[in-house]
Amino acid sequence: MNHHIIQMDYKTLTSETRGLKEHFHNGYEIIFITEGESNFTINDNIYTYGENSLLFLNNLEKHKMDLISTPYSRYMIIVDSDYLDNIIKEHILLSIFKNRTSKYKKGFNIKEEHLDFINKTLDDLINIFSKESEFWQIEFMSMLSILLVFLYRNYTDQFPISRIDKKEQRILDIQHFIDENFRKDISLDSIASEFFISKYYLSHSFKDVTGFTIKQYILLKRISYAKNQLYFTDNSVTDIAMDCGFNSQSSFIRTFGEKEGITPLQFRKYYRANND
Repeated sequence: MNHHIIQMDYKTLTSETRGLKEHFHNGYEIIFITEGESNFTINDNIYTYGENSLLFLNNLEKHKMDLISTPYSRYMIIVDSDYLDNIIKEHILLSIFKNRTSKYKKGFNIKEEHLDFINKTLDDLINIFSKESEFWQIEFMSMLSILLVFLYRNYTDQFPISRIDKKEQRILDIQHFIDENFRKDISLDSIASEFFISKYYLSHSFKDVTGFTIKQYILLKRISYAKNQLYFTDNSVTDIAMDCGFNSQSSFIRTFGEKEGITPLQFRKYYRANND
């Protein structure tokens, strides 16, 4: 199976469409609803969004969509998380994908005076994606970066992080360290030692800044990477367990089942058969 770095489409769903089942992708997702209304179930919580709503979802969140009113039309962009992290490299802009503090609201409404810009930008992006001309990925990411900057300037309060002080910078550096090393044998104790910081201070500060505990974030990163391997490769469960940082196949299968409700092999079979 091919691992697509960038995906984008525009769809209109009717009353005959059942909705969007819980699905798999290992990237950051942007959804802009142009008409209709739907419920999004995100990590077992239900949120209702309608016309002119813009949503940001990350690869650590399970989600599905159920229609409330039709016709329902929306733009959808999915970009590989590692790819976008390496392109943007600005913690504040990335926070809308990566950080889930108490102030984060999943989605928000676009003001009337900004709709023309948002719609035109999304139309241009889908045109770039559809044509796939030379260096289209660079053009696509340049325009997506412009969109994110525009949103930050006009909707600053919707971003989990709007400014970075010394404390936050240190925690964000630690978050980046985990992103780069979650497949290794790392823990709260080892990270605290690596950054010469009290593990108690680290534990509380990491939760405040990112919305996750250290243990939770490492585990979610490992599970996300494992799902990517299960879907896109034919590697054995044992090899995937070891590659993701689990100390045994049994620990991986048990933890995966607790988080996903199915075994790794059931995940591979189901999503390969049902993911569009």
